[in-house]
Amino acid sequence: MALTVTVGCYAIVSAVTALRRTTFPADAAEIGARWTGDATSVLGTRSPFGSELESNHSLIGALQTIESGQQGPTILRSIAHTDALSRVRRTLSTSPYNPELWLALALLQVQRDPHDPVVVEALKMAYFVAPNDARLMPVRIDMVAHFDALALPDVKDLVRNDIRLILIRRSGSRSALVSAYRRASKLGKAFLEDAVESIDPSFLATLRG
Repeated sequence: MALTVTVGCYAIVSAVTALRRTTFPADAAEIGARWTGDATSVLGTRSPFGSELESNHSLIGALQTIESGQQGPTILRSIAHTDALSRVRRTLSTSPYNPELWLALALLQVQRDPHDPVVVEALKMAYFVAPNDARLMPVRIDMVAHFDALALPDVKDLVRNDIRLILIRRSGSRSALVSAYRRASKLGKAFLEDAVESIDPSFLATLRG
């Protein structure tokens, strides 16, 4: 009996330890840099933490694949990229309130086809689930500015709100705006300049570098 309890407690502690949540980096350019090794599947795990573990592993796998996609275009049509997309979708079917996974889905899909409706739908869900999550703001801004996801007015409004919150309430995250600006498309740069100028004109010179 004592051995059973000990083993059970060990399993719980191991699961809780593994639940240290993976998050997006403050600089979108660093996606994938900190995650190495295999994101093993825990589907079918009977642990009460199974869904959380699968969400975490799915996100790690997605971030690794996103980083690989940044290194070269061949990964974007590979089995690995398709598998990462499928795994994130599968995990979202059981964990639909995970904003990191919605954002990961948007990033994976935008690498493959920036014009796919899934990109905007997943991005909107990331906002819907966690509209004011400061951890996600740098990557959301970077994605929209880099891939020209600015065609829809509501997307522009959502991202503009991220910019406003960073400029007004999270001055320590302003460097994320500079990083996003450096990686942005011509249209993205114009959008960032306009947003910053309307919120905090004094930061415009810093943004432009």
